[in-house]
Amino acid sequence: MKYFWQSSNSVTALYGAAVVGLSAVVMHLWQGQLSTEALARVLSALGMLAFHCLALLTLGRQHSEAKLTKLVAVVWHLGLWCFVWTILAGVFALPFYYSQLAPIGGQLLIAAWLLLAISAWRRS
Repeated sequence: MKYFWQSSNSVTALYGAAVVGLSAVVMHLWQGQLSTEALARVLSALGMLAFHCLALLTLGRQHSEAKLTKLVAVVWHLGLWCFVWTILAGVFALPFYYSQLAPIGGQLLIAAWLLLAISAWRRS
């Protein structure tokens, strides 16, 4: 666990790069080619990813050794992968598309926020 926060912050920075890159691709390459529903799904997924990037980076700046705080980060990462990948894979017909993972990812994201609320009270 020595490199936990460095790894988390590095992966989160890659999420940020993905948000910028995918936003550019959607607006420049696929503008007008995606249906309104598909565009809404992509923008929703990118919005969730961007918002949680900020949350993960803020959490990672604390370099907390508390297990509950690390659990929040892990659950956020898992939730993002399940939710965002499932939405994008469904729109762009990418491999490993399992529609059942999106609701699980959303529930993981909610659980991580609740764990963060609990961790605020557990700190000394």
